[in-house]
Amino acid sequence: MIMIKFLILVLLTVTFFIPGAIFASEMVFVPSNGAVAKGELIKINIYVMPGDDRINATQGKIIFPKDLLAVANVSYGNSILSFWPETPAQKEQGVIAFAGVSPGGYASSDRGLLFSVIFRALQEGNATLAIQDALVLKDDGAGSATQLRLGSGTISITKPIAKEESPKSFALSEELNATNDHELPESFMPLIGKDSNIFAGKYFLVFVATDKQSGIDHYEVQESKRRSPDDSKWVRAESPYELADQTLSSFIFVKALDKAQNVRLETLLPFYPQKFYQSVAFWVIIVLILLAFFFLRWKSKKY
Repeated sequence: MIMIKFLILVLLTVTFFIPGAIFASEMVFVPSNGAVAKGELIKINIYVMPGDDRINATQGKIIFPKDLLAVANVSYGNSILSFWPETPAQKEQGVIAFAGVSPGGYASSDRGLLFSVIFRALQEGNATLAIQDALVLKDDGAGSATQLRLGSGTISITKPIAKEESPKSFALSEELNATNDHELPESFMPLIGKDSNIFAGKYFLVFVATDKQSGIDHYEVQESKRRSPDDSKWVRAESPYELADQTLSSFIFVKALDKAQNVRLETLLPFYPQKFYQSVAFWVIIVLILLAFFFLRWKSKKY
């Protein structure tokens, strides 16, 4: 995507290392050292600590041993990043790739959550987690890169001790069990943006929803001149989403569906509503009136 190309361009045109410089930001695993029994689940969070910088974009890859760990779920509903040119997901075995942006920027002395991964332990051993090809950009108007320190992680996988699943693993299993989720995703606010580096400067839609139980499964978008959506015209979408109606005269409907298929619907009103004479219904009525007029006139002349 264009945003990824932009990030790569920045990656190739900025200086990443200055001898003797202090690292301004850090990307880490929490916990950095975890333990889990074979066959059970463990949750690892990936955080960024901006240091003294205000940041607005990041990308990278999480590398893990595919023979020891399997990805059970990736969630980013509570992330400090609000839209994703590349949503965190396993792109190939042993690799989770991501690229996200926070348009308003993020600055804090505390760490900010990027996303979380639930792993299932496949075999006994020590699984090493690493971050590669990582980049954190400053919110300085130029997209310059921060000096970045990358953390590492280890998950020790032991023999199963108890016959029953451990409480921590059971809680994660419940988190993944969509059948227990009867709550709608939380309300969210889709936003319209425009940037010369995204979709060739065209208007686009940004959205992110949170679901604290089963997690967000996917989004669907519909643009319409009508005030209510048509069930047959939904388009599966990811944020950012290029708008078809660049005049911004349509109603925009966005559905967030969680893994239990609970649906939260949000609506954006047209920025530039159609004039009454621009609608098809208006001209249909005009044509019907004219036909009725000429019919009555013809009938009166006939008799």
